[in-house]
Amino acid sequence: MSALPSLAPPIHERQPMLVALLRIAALECRAAARLDLGRACAVLDPEAGVAELTALLARVLPQVLRTRPVIHPPGTGARSFDEDWLVALSKAVAAGDRASERFLLRRRCRPAGAAALASVIRALAEREGG
Repeated sequence: MSALPSLAPPIHERQPMLVALLRIAALECRAAARLDLGRACAVLDPEAGVAELTALLARVLPQVLRTRPVIHPPGTGARSFDEDWLVALSKAVAAGDRASERFLLRRRCRPAGAAALASVIRALAEREGG
């Protein structure tokens, strides 16, 4: 009797939790109505979980970045430049590296959305680390 092939990607192809959740959220929110960034962050629930924050991130990211983000479908082994950038931003925020955080935000974000995006990433880092 032959063994069934594993559906999980090999360990070296597994994605960070942020990327994995963002890919799922991006699929789910493509049909959702556009979300106003300022309003979304103003009403951000302090008790929101990682799934809710990731869904918020997926919905506002196209408004914040200067170019449309490339988010690969779940199960894709490689990461896009945008996914790598988000991982780097998340690591900078989690490490308290404000210089890297500012640099990453200024290079890719519209000025009006950078602070809001940083707030969402910071909230995600707090939930993942806590």
